[in-house]
Amino acid sequence: MGMAPKPPENTEQAQHIKRKLSIARALVLATYSGLLLMFTLLTLFKAEPNWPLWIVQVVPLLIFAPGLKRGYHRTYSWLCFVVLLYFTWAVTNTLSPLAYWRDYLAVALTVILFSSAMMASRWRQQWWLWENRH
Repeated sequence: MGMAPKPPENTEQAQHIKRKLSIARALVLATYSGLLLMFTLLTLFKAEPNWPLWIVQVVPLLIFAPGLKRGYHRTYSWLCFVVLLYFTWAVTNTLSPLAYWRDYLAVALTVILFSSAMMASRWRQQWWLWENRH
């Protein structure tokens, strides 16, 4: 009943989950940093930087930094929800006739971030269940 992840049944499965978790976590951190960096650089290199817009773009992502650092599975899950807003914004912009390269980059970063955060959340739960069982 339910969609709770099952713990690994043996050490080999647990090590495989740990490797997948490490890869997913690295992808999350890379794409998360990429989004923050993209928003910051685009703001810095404008003739007239729009700092209020930068704050609106960056602060919601920065809220997740402590949880990502600690590797909490709930942080990854909540990050997925927030990233959907960035994805919606980016896709809307790419469908415009005035789309820029940054819009396509934002779509790519958000898709990778969402997918890797979703899997990291699941694998982190499975790893946690394994650690608490052994």
